[in-house]
This record gives sequence, C-alpha cells and structure tokens, in this order.
Amino acid sequence: MHLVQHIGDVVDRYWTVDVEIIGIWEDRPAACVVHRRTIDPTTILGHRFHRFEFTSASADGTIEGYARDIAITLAEPIGTLASTTCEDEHRIVWVVILEDRPTPEPPAEILEKLAKGP
Repeated sequence: MHLVQHIGDVVDRYWTVDVEIIGIWEDRPAACVVHRRTIDPTTILGHRFHRFEFTSASADGTIEGYARDIAITLAEPIGTLASTTCEDEHRIVWVVILEDRPTPEPPAEILEKLAKGP
C-alpha cells in the first residue's frame, strides 16, 4: 500500500470530524495533501510529505505509523509553521514550502473540486 492510501485511510478512520481531504496524490518522492480543517474551513491547506523523511525511527517504524503522524499534522493548527507558508495561484496555502521551491501542481480533478467550493 502506498503512503497516500495510508494517509487517506487514517484520516478517514480517526480525523474526519477535523479534516476534509480535498485531494491526495503521489508526487514522487512525496505525497501531497490538499485539505481544509473544520476549525478554519475557509483556508485550503497543502502539505508535501517526502517519503525519504520516513525512516525506521519515524513514528513506530512503520509506514502506517508515519501516516498516523501525518494525519495528526493535518488536524493540528499550523502554529509557528505559519511563517513558512506560500499561497499558490489556486489559493492553496502550502505549509513548509521553501521560497525558492515551486509549489506542487494539483491534478485537474482536485482543481475542479476547489472551483466548486465547499
């Protein structure tokens, strides 16, 4: 099972009250997630989680544990990470994207969902 499927499964299982995943896709070597949180439903957030950040020391040493940690990150307020955000042309606020790096380009079906609104 791929990281994107694990993330989707964990959010569906534990965080559906807090997180709505608008789209999730593989952007090798990363998994990208576009979502909104119920505490701030007008802000669309994006995260890129690199697969190389997963190691045997991550979470409980399993890809499932890493996905659980990611799901918690999606549900929590971004806090001090707010200073590392970058809004793209689709009004997605990407978290922890360096200024000299491009933001991920969401697939067409995710852009269509964003155009329709909540």
